[in-house]
Amino acid sequence: MNYWTCTITEIEHLQSGYALLRFSADEAITGEPGQFVMVRGDWGDHPILPRAFSLVETGPHGAILVRAVGTGTEKLVQMKPGDKLFVMGPCGRGYKQPTSRRPVLVAGGVGVAPLLFLADRIDEKTPRPVFVYGAQTSADLVLTDRLQSLASLELITEDGSCGETGLVTAPLARLLNDGVPSEIYACGPTGMLSAVAQIAMRAGTDCEIAFESPMACGMGTCKGCAIHDADGQYRYVCSDGPVFDARQIYGGTN
Repeated sequence: MNYWTCTITEIEHLQSGYALLRFSADEAITGEPGQFVMVRGDWGDHPILPRAFSLVETGPHGAILVRAVGTGTEKLVQMKPGDKLFVMGPCGRGYKQPTSRRPVLVAGGVGVAPLLFLADRIDEKTPRPVFVYGAQTSADLVLTDRLQSLASLELITEDGSCGETGLVTAPLARLLNDGVPSEIYACGPTGMLSAVAQIAMRAGTDCEIAFESPMACGMGTCKGCAIHDADGQYRYVCSDGPVFDARQIYGGTN
């Protein structure tokens, strides 16, 4: 675990209150796709706990995708290059590296962040991934230009404002019926993850899912991110996850 005092190097403001924050420290920012960092700005005595964000890139610079939805995230998107960030990480368990099967990456909303990182890390010998990206409206589909350069991109919106109308489950089911051996990597709302897991298990396809959860510590101490696994046991998104084998949470066999 590292504790980095970072400087914001770039803030790329996107639509609908989204921003991509890049930051650097005196050493490289480490972490793998699916892992996250706990982030807080230099806000003096303001009583705001750190926020958990999936890593979008690591190396000389780290990057996170932020959507302004409350006090802490509003403060983050309003920061400027040169401002300080306090970053702890990398935290949690990331995705396994894709193998020789076709990677199918399924994102809902801000769940795009760790999957964009994963798509960027996929070895060139692995089949070109398919990225199934869904949101309520086109305003919530961000960074699509980067995704197009890394994967075959399928966009889905619930209101029909961009791409296919509906949910990510329909194109996912079609993909798993096309006869190409695949493996699924997903991140998004809990309802979406459950539906993706059920489709994967019915198709006999390996599936890893990354949960989004509010958390205060990121280390398994506060117990605020507990979920139940298929056996009714508690698992903690921060320390046991955030990436889980879908069977561990939803049962079934592949």
